[in-house]
Amino acid sequence: MKTFRSAFSPRGASWKSGRTRWHLPLLAGLSLAFATACGEDDDGGPKLPPEEPPKYEATIRRTSHGIPHITAKNMASLSYGQGYAFAKDHVCILSDQILKVRGERARYMGQGPGNTYVGSDFGYRVLQLQEKAEAAFPKLPADIQEMFQGYVAGFNRYVTETPGDQLPKPCTNAPWVRPITAVDLFAYDISVGLAGSSYQLILAIAAATPPITGASTVGRPPMDSFKVERPEHHSVGSNGWAIGADRAANKRGMVVANPHFPWEGELKLWESHLTVPGELNVYGVGLLGVPAVLIGFNDHVAWTHTFSSGQRMTLYGLQLVPGKPTRYKYGTEEREMVARDITVLVKLPEGSVTSITQRFYSSHYGPVIAIPNVAPWTTQSALTYRDANLDNTQLVSQFVGMNRAKSLAEFQNVYAQVQGIPWVNTMAADRDGNVWYADATPTPNLSDKAIGMWRAASNMAGTPTFNIWREMGLVLLDGSNPENEWRDAAGARGPGLVPYAGIPKLARRDFVFNANDSYWLANPAAPLTNFSPMHGLEGVGQTPRTRMNAVLLTEQNGASGADNLFTVAELENAILSNRGMTAELLRDQVVARCTGVPTVQVNTTVIDIRQGCAALAAWDLRYDAGSKGAALWREFSGAFSMGELSTGVSGAGTTSLYSELFDVARPIQTPRGLKAAPTDGSADSVLVALANAVFRLNLAKIPVDAPLGQSQYSTRVDGKRIPIHGGGAYDGTANIVSWGTLKSTTPDSDYSAVRGTNIINSRTNLTDTGYVINNGSSFIMAMEFTEKGVNGRAVLTYSQSSDKASPYFADQTELFSNKQWRPIVFTEEAITAAKVDEVTISGN
Repeated sequence: MKTFRSAFSPRGASWKSGRTRWHLPLLAGLSLAFATACGEDDDGGPKLPPEEPPKYEATIRRTSHGIPHITAKNMASLSYGQGYAFAKDHVCILSDQILKVRGERARYMGQGPGNTYVGSDFGYRVLQLQEKAEAAFPKLPADIQEMFQGYVAGFNRYVTETPGDQLPKPCTNAPWVRPITAVDLFAYDISVGLAGSSYQLILAIAAATPPITGASTVGRPPMDSFKVERPEHHSVGSNGWAIGADRAANKRGMVVANPHFPWEGELKLWESHLTVPGELNVYGVGLLGVPAVLIGFNDHVAWTHTFSSGQRMTLYGLQLVPGKPTRYKYGTEEREMVARDITVLVKLPEGSVTSITQRFYSSHYGPVIAIPNVAPWTTQSALTYRDANLDNTQLVSQFVGMNRAKSLAEFQNVYAQVQGIPWVNTMAADRDGNVWYADATPTPNLSDKAIGMWRAASNMAGTPTFNIWREMGLVLLDGSNPENEWRDAAGARGPGLVPYAGIPKLARRDFVFNANDSYWLANPAAPLTNFSPMHGLEGVGQTPRTRMNAVLLTEQNGASGADNLFTVAELENAILSNRGMTAELLRDQVVARCTGVPTVQVNTTVIDIRQGCAALAAWDLRYDAGSKGAALWREFSGAFSMGELSTGVSGAGTTSLYSELFDVARPIQTPRGLKAAPTDGSADSVLVALANAVFRLNLAKIPVDAPLGQSQYSTRVDGKRIPIHGGGAYDGTANIVSWGTLKSTTPDSDYSAVRGTNIINSRTNLTDTGYVINNGSSFIMAMEFTEKGVNGRAVLTYSQSSDKASPYFADQTELFSNKQWRPIVFTEEAITAAKVDEVTISGN
């Protein structure tokens, strides 16, 4: 079929099967005008000026649910097609994020609530990501530079050809939706690598004001307006399984991907299939605005990721010189903080733009920060930090290398040579049934002495180190002691990092997994030990979700059937089984305890627990949408801390739940058993927890025996509740759904779920409107290699597009609600059969 292009074809679209947007009368008119201007050739046709061949050309075929299958002759053109297809689905979000990283939000959107936009601008300008990108871009491999340039050209093509009033809501007519540069995108991709570190400190940087008379706070966020939290405190996590030949029914590699990520914001995932014949054929999901595939498979290797529990940064407490709050002690010397004045533009309410200048300080470790209620900047001390990912410019190179790997050995070599993984564990399997686990995230390389000092301080109640570790999971070191510097090591990606040779990794033929606890039990039969606590902790109680993952993978005559070998169908059923670990351990004993007890007094309130006890007795122990009693057990288990659910011991060193505490020799089996009722006449903590659970559901107007789907739902479609199955962190389910706040998008750039205003139980996400879901299981995939290729199914829970007008905005949310999977379309035959749209685009 002939492709039509001319100087009048700004879109460079192919004329195929009537799928383009050209109109014949328009073409006829253009041809006549062109012929008049240029004359005609011998056969009566117009004399066209010579046309240079396009730099980029890609074919985009969308299949069911809007999945783009993009084919091109080289990587640059492939990225061109990817950038264009991505822009159609998420143009508002990436445009906003580019604005954020450039430090220009306040210029277009005003100061923001609580100075959050101004504070964000200041924080990102302090990090100098744009400058880092400008310096590092020319040093990238040539093909990676070309990919960035192609992606940007495709994205910009969509932006320039789409009138402002035709941009999707909420960025319709937004002046900040504009063409971007390759350096802009590269700077944003560096910022994505900070999701496990500096991302959480942006407003802490902006709020750090020295205790100097007359110091200005204009444009700085108030100290009570933000929190500093690790991503997992925002309900970010994942399950990842790689199944080897010894546990696979067809004796080849299998992978289950189940990242628990936001359903809104810039950390959503976007699905695509990318092909350069003879060079690349990869399918999966990527982070928004990041070329290549993050989680997925090619013809040889499949892989998934989970958020690492290790440290990507360390905080440093500085002892300040008396009377000099910007000067700190370091060993036997004193050092002056480096000051930098930063000016940002701010749009005022009436529309004019003004400027605000503030001075920010950095130690030799990095920026000075202030954490609300924990570490303000005083005349005696200040807080600063060092981030292992601030200089990680290898994110895209890492993913592209993984995408190209033709064997597990090549895949592993990318980890050894590029070392660009930012904050995730990896589980991988190959066609031959080999599986591999690694926590290759950039990790501070501390001396044994420094680790010993930190361990001692983190166990000393009442100290800043103890408080920051217990409350935020962050490592605080004495910045005035040179022993706490990161140590350089041969083979590391950069100064001060653990080299590839020293990271936790494990090769097997049965399985490896992770559910956001540390590397320790990637396979319980072969514990990984003797690594730095900066990678994570060994010999500690595992969360109920980790234990449920291990049960699903190891139980006899369980999820893998009587033969103990997994099929794809069995993997699907297992990961969405919605079994709850705490309920399987304790429900029967709790029912035995509450049977025959009509009421429980909690403080001065008498609560009738009879209906609640009956509901638990009849419950099917699942968190399916139709399960009755699931919400009540959630509120019961949510009465206990995660530490107690994992170890049996509360933060106060006591237990009120389990009879058998955590045993390091039996980490999956323990803790277990219900603690006996008190015999001294004191209140029974188990019955009190059950009574409180009944009370909280009554407050929310949720019957104790109501199906879970009546109170747990998504609001992606305006005015419509989509029932959602799955459990929360305190339930111990593999399939996690929850409420999360890990996003930095603005209301002008992204959909936001509507939640109740009265938070009844923050641990369990219970509000006066029930359990509203905007976070959790996202891209769920179960796949296997076969003799003929790849077989598998998937679902992207929040759907492919951020455009509410798109048919792909909530279609897969409906699938997920009904536990429906869709086939992974990977072969040419399958693409042809499922194709709903096709366009070939070209440009320069």
